[in-house]
Amino acid sequence: MKTLPDDVGRFSTSSKSNSTDALAPICEINEQCLQMLVNASRHPQLSFDSFLYHLFSLVSPLDDGAITTASRFPFLLVDFGFRDVHWWRRSVQNSLRADSDRSWLNPFPRAAATTLARATLMLAWHTARTDAEATLGLLGISQPVAAAIATLRLRDIDRIADRHFRRLRPRWEDRPAMWCQLLACSRETDVDAAHEFVLHALQLTTAVALPAATPAHARGRFTAELSRSHLPE
Repeated sequence: MKTLPDDVGRFSTSSKSNSTDALAPICEINEQCLQMLVNASRHPQLSFDSFLYHLFSLVSPLDDGAITTASRFPFLLVDFGFRDVHWWRRSVQNSLRADSDRSWLNPFPRAAATTLARATLMLAWHTARTDAEATLGLLGISQPVAAAIATLRLRDIDRIADRHFRRLRPRWEDRPAMWCQLLACSRETDVDAAHEFVLHALQLTTAVALPAATPAHARGRFTAELSRSHLPE
């Protein structure tokens, strides 16, 4: 079965939520992140960690069309410590200093990183308050972190983005092969292969975001329901 990669990952209509509306900000943030990674890969200024060096080699050949295509898969490609509940609880309480150690943080210019951090936090805040399923499966935010983010006020979002913008990182640092698959699928026209990749990504996200005590059958049911809601038919 063949289709253009631009059609891969678009949300089908869901009776539970307006999935098309949910996809648009995810794609926009993904596209900004990918473009910033491409720019950073072509103008390296600091010695970054091995994950970013590996990622730079993957994204540096991307042109605008490839970036747009890769951004349309139905999950967020950036992470803001979304599994670190202790950091988030302290951040909500405003008990953290601004990040100063850049050795493992993102390589983006301050202005661009702050803008992307604010957009990501706004999306996380809104989704945590309105759509628990998407918060877990599409944004990769654990339930305790989502609960903390949902308590933020708008001025808190600005404060966190301004002080901690360097914590915004590409996701899947523990699985760089996922980026290889993502970029490979964005160049292919086989929708079945792309569906398999998206399902795999949702399964990984579910495994991390859901509580460890969640039974396997419940995880499987959650992933199946999520894929039915957000994969094209």
